Amino acid sequence: MQLTKSILIERALIGVFWVLGSVGFICDEFVPGLESLRSYIMLACDAALVLLGLMCLKHRADIIFIVSLLLIALTSSLLLNHLPLAFTANGMRVFIGIMFCYPIFRYFMDEENRREHFIKTFDKHLEVFLWLQVPCIGYQFLLYGADDHGGGSLGNWNSGTVSMMIYLISFYLMRKRIDPKHFMGSIMNNFKYVLLLTPTFFNETKISFALLVIYFVLLLPIDKRLFTRALFITPILSILFLVGYTTYQITYKGDLAGTTAGSADIFSEEYLIEYIFSDIEDAEDAANWSLNESESGMPDVPRLTKFLLLPMFEEDNPGHIPLGFGVGHFKGGTKMSHSELFDYYEWYMLGTIPYLIHIYLQIGIVGLLWYFTYLVSLFVRRPKGCSKRDLNLQLFLLLLIGMNFFYSDSMRDPIFCIVLYGLAAFAWLPDASADEKALMTQEIV
Repeated sequence: MQLTKSILIERALIGVFWVLGSVGFICDEFVPGLESLRSYIMLACDAALVLLGLMCLKHRADIIFIVSLLLIALTSSLLLNHLPLAFTANGMRVFIGIMFCYPIFRYFMDEENRREHFIKTFDKHLEVFLWLQVPCIGYQFLLYGADDHGGGSLGNWNSGTVSMMIYLISFYLMRKRIDPKHFMGSIMNNFKYVLLLTPTFFNETKISFALLVIYFVLLLPIDKRLFTRALFITPILSILFLVGYTTYQITYKGDLAGTTAGSADIFSEEYLIEYIFSDIEDAEDAANWSLNESESGMPDVPRLTKFLLLPMFEEDNPGHIPLGFGVGHFKGGTKMSHSELFDYYEWYMLGTIPYLIHIYLQIGIVGLLWYFTYLVSLFVRRPKGCSKRDLNLQLFLLLLIGMNFFYSDSMRDPIFCIVLYGLAAFAWLPDASADEKALMTQEIV
């Protein structure tokens, strides 16, 4: 095959995908010596995504979004918060996935031959990624137990990200194989994609239970037979939910090792309240104790408490609501020092940061409005020759994005963005080709 521009871009993107998708596990488990090079590898992947995005950039809307985000971030960082240029440039890396991933996929979607070849190739790699998580998470579970170490091929501390990727990829591949006329038969014939969800119950990601329900509800074709199909699928969903719940309860926090830490009912009122909320007045002291005294050294203020504590940033530092504190406060600590803001609020900034907070603290309300507008555009702007939409896939993507806003910050991770924005492009379905239209006309006649 001739090495055309599209083939080179395709191979480069898939290469970046696999480097991002495997370097963490390799460094953590097999080649610890690579850890010192890990930040440089990630930097090279970020640079590659920028280069590929620029090579594919041709739509005015994409250019406007990229330029406007750059202006917002630079205004906030350099003009208002007087952050160093190098610090700002490093901080912009967390927005690379947002800015440059979708234009790459849009490039492939806009032309029929490129689209068909790329989607077929990319689907194969997505399926291999799914299968790879089975041995990786299995190995991590046996070594560390069912905790945040279970990030699969992404490496330690990526359990939430890899679980969401597993559900997203499995749902996408299953949706392509659903025949509405033989719905239950399609499920059974492709049940391997359901089984490939199993690793998510061995790495302490509680959001997997919500994703499991959404997964099966949105597999149902939205038509007049929706209610009937729902009755058929409810027993399957109930059994899988029970199996997942039982597996989680057995494995969570070392129950297999004979401890009782994992015996709490994760759906009990007491557990859920403790998981998402803590006493606001004691939050800082408790987090600092974890930071300085506990074995993990990793405070993790509950998510709802972090939202309730947001006003303290404005109270302590007035005037930052519109454009935030500048980019880069969630980077640093390896080759570059943390910011003063991070050092002062370290007890808050460590642990899980919902993506809405991640954007708000850096580029403020203006940044949030920019991002909501950008998201809307992805579900309104359709590629050339793609006038139909996979509504179920788009709804799944929207719900997953919403979960990230309030639950996690996976959307700052380039590999998550590659999958998320790639499937956002694939959710636009190609129109029938000229040959297909001719064939349908002959059948009608």
